[in-house]
Amino acid sequence: MSSLVQNRGSARRLLLAEANRARHRRQDRRAIGLYRQILLEDPRDIEVALRVAPLLASRGDAFEAWQLFRMAALELNRLRRWDACLAALRDACRCVPHEYDAWRLRAELEIKLGREEEAYDTLLDGARRFGGPHTATQAIALLTRARVIEPWDHEVALDLARLYARTGMTESALGLLAALAPGVGGRALRRVRGLQWRITLSFYHAWRWLGALWGQLRGDRGTTAPFYSTGPSTASDRLHAHETEPQIALDPGAPV
Repeated sequence: MSSLVQNRGSARRLLLAEANRARHRRQDRRAIGLYRQILLEDPRDIEVALRVAPLLASRGDAFEAWQLFRMAALELNRLRRWDACLAALRDACRCVPHEYDAWRLRAELEIKLGREEEAYDTLLDGARRFGGPHTATQAIALLTRARVIEPWDHEVALDLARLYARTGMTESALGLLAALAPGVGGRALRRVRGLQWRITLSFYHAWRWLGALWGQLRGDRGTTAPFYSTGPSTASDRLHAHETEPQIALDPGAPV
C-alpha cells in the first residue's frame, strides 16, 4: 500500500512539473490537459484547481473555471484558511467576473472577517458587472447588500432605484426614492426628484423636480442625516458576523 501511495505521489509530482512548464511556456491547452489528469486522480486538489481555473477562464470555459474556484474556496474554508479562501474568491472575481456567486461569497467572507469597507467595494464593483437587461436582478441583490453596510450612500440608493424601475419594480423604486428625499439636498435632491418624475411622468413630481432645481440654484444643501438606518448598529451585527469563526455559505441560494 505504501509503495502504491508513493508511486501515485511521484506520478503527481511529475505531471505537476510538466504542467507548470507548459503553463510558463504559454502552452495553455497542454497545461490544461495535464492539470486535468491530476484532478481526475484527486478532484479536490486545491493547488491544481487554482492553477488551471484561470487558464480555463482565459479560454472561455467560465463554467468549469468557476466550479474549480468554488471547490477550492470550499476546501480552504473547511481548513479554516480564511486569507487563502479570500484570495481564491478574488481570483474568481477577476477571472470569471460575470459569476454572481463569486462576488456574493467574496463579500460575505470579507464581512465576516471584519473587512466591511472591502466588502462594500466588492459589492459595488460586482454590481457594475451585471448592468445588462438579463442580469439586473443580480445587480439589485448586490446593491441591496451594499446598502446594509452603508445605508446613507445616496448614490447606491439612486442606482438601486434605477434598477428597480428598469425591471418593472416601480413601487420599490418610488418607495426607495421617497425614503431618500428627506435626507439629501442640492443636486442629489434634484436627481431624486428627476428620477421620480421620469418613473411616473406626473405633474406632481415634475413640480417637485422644479422645486428641487430652484433650491439647488439658491444653494440649499438640505440635511445630511442618514435616510435609512434600522436594525443593529453595525453591518457585522446585521449580517451575523459575530460568530466565533468566519464561515462562508457556498450554497448559491444562501443569503449573505
